Amino acid sequence: MKSPLIYLTVIKLKNQLKESIRHPSRLIYGVFLVAMLVLVVVSGNVEGEMDLRPLSELTAIMVLFYSMMFLFSFMNGVNGGAGNYPMFTLSDVSILFPSPLRPNKVLAYGLFRQLGLSLLMGFFLLFQYSWLHRAYGLEYAHLLLIVAGYALSLFLGQVCAMAAYTRTSGNDSARQAIKYTVYGLAIAFVAWMLWSAMPAGLFSGQGLSTLDTMEVVEKGAAFLSTVGVYFPVSGWAAGFIGGLLAGDYARVGISLALMVATFGIMLLLVIKNKNNYYEDVLQTAETAQSAITAKKEGQPAEVVPKKVRVGKTGLNQGTGAGVIFFKHMVENRRSGVFLFSKMTVIFMAIIIGTAFVYGQIFSEEEGKAALVALFAMSTYMQMFSEGMGRFSWELSKPYLYLIPEPPFKKLLMATAETLLADCLEAVVIYVPVSAILGLDPLTCVLCILARISFALLFTSGNIMVERVFGTVRSKGLMLFFYFIALILLALPGLGLGLGLNISGILPGSAGTLLGIIAGNIPVALIVMFLCRNLLQYAELNGK
Repeated sequence: MKSPLIYLTVIKLKNQLKESIRHPSRLIYGVFLVAMLVLVVVSGNVEGEMDLRPLSELTAIMVLFYSMMFLFSFMNGVNGGAGNYPMFTLSDVSILFPSPLRPNKVLAYGLFRQLGLSLLMGFFLLFQYSWLHRAYGLEYAHLLLIVAGYALSLFLGQVCAMAAYTRTSGNDSARQAIKYTVYGLAIAFVAWMLWSAMPAGLFSGQGLSTLDTMEVVEKGAAFLSTVGVYFPVSGWAAGFIGGLLAGDYARVGISLALMVATFGIMLLLVIKNKNNYYEDVLQTAETAQSAITAKKEGQPAEVVPKKVRVGKTGLNQGTGAGVIFFKHMVENRRSGVFLFSKMTVIFMAIIIGTAFVYGQIFSEEEGKAALVALFAMSTYMQMFSEGMGRFSWELSKPYLYLIPEPPFKKLLMATAETLLADCLEAVVIYVPVSAILGLDPLTCVLCILARISFALLFTSGNIMVERVFGTVRSKGLMLFFYFIALILLALPGLGLGLGLNISGILPGSAGTLLGIIAGNIPVALIVMFLCRNLLQYAELNGK
């Protein structure tokens, strides 16, 4: 093999495969994901009574989704500074940088590796096959194209961020100018779309009486599928994939040419502006390696934003174990949005946006089926948000164990902020979701209570895993035990809900949600009571 970079890539892939075979937890998780994909494909191929919708509507959805992810990737890269080079690991720094390879070749290797990581980030889109097949008649090969377009948007967003960073390195005013220019372009585009979607009678004295929601949505979709496909980079990616799906090869050629030209220009800027990028790469690689080492040792490091909104200092509230709750509230105020972390805000936006898409695709009769799919997706995302909450970080700090209070009281106060945020999160999500899907007030309330019950259940599962497997240093095994524990704890509630629905005692979504609530809450409370000495146990084991 002539190229050392190709040899390095092949060896890394072989080692990752061997590592997966040696760890049964990874194999089981992989088999579980494959089984879920097969289930999605089988369920999606079941014939339904739904009429196929135009592919232009799908192109409009891709424009919105790709643009959101492109802007997020670009802004995160511009703000991240050295974080614009996440494609290199510490092993790459040790092997590649001292080697007699040209910096441009090393950069090309990093970009190729980053494209692969972007493809992996689009893995969750593969689970959207069912409704895409029913709504637009897409096959799985078409879905792979959509995933490729998503990865392309993320990849080009990172390349553009690299170019912007190399051009504005050390010049904060220039960096701010680029950020405001991109923000202004996005706002102007959204304003243009809304202006085009509004009915003419709305501005001619007839007022809101002429406002038809479906007409606005249809006009907005038409605007995105015709004009939006020329929005820089992300629109071109959507136009490229949409053109392939619709057979519009003129649009395919134009979009591909624009993306190739942009990639070439951005890469040229990176090479010409700052060819010696090794110092930035070294800083990023060292930070990433420190985080990985801390996780393996069971001492995770909480991510702290560069600019912390300090505001009012001091707690001034709470005594004893209650101080923990108010400490968490202050941390949320400084690093998040109200009581929500930035990741939670993104999850909520995705859920509400998906509900809006479902509301336009599914009829009122199919609203319950859309609710089931949406509730399952939001619960799956909730597992990750609960697992990465403040409770896990708090266990790695000594202050929790030094407070002279009973362990169970400290445990309750350490989880109180999470449960409060979960209650507000459930209301913020399901009130607009119910309005979008046309659900009745009772179903809305039951959805809120069911999500709160899952929050309580997942918190208790986190406590149980820490109590039983707290001495395990491997975070991969801990994550595996966490998912298995949550599935086992959720089985009583799911079984009771399905039993009430199938037996006809409480048919429909109301019976299922009531069964979930009635099963989750007792199980969660029992688990928390049985693990009430978690802090005492962790202290004795030097947690």
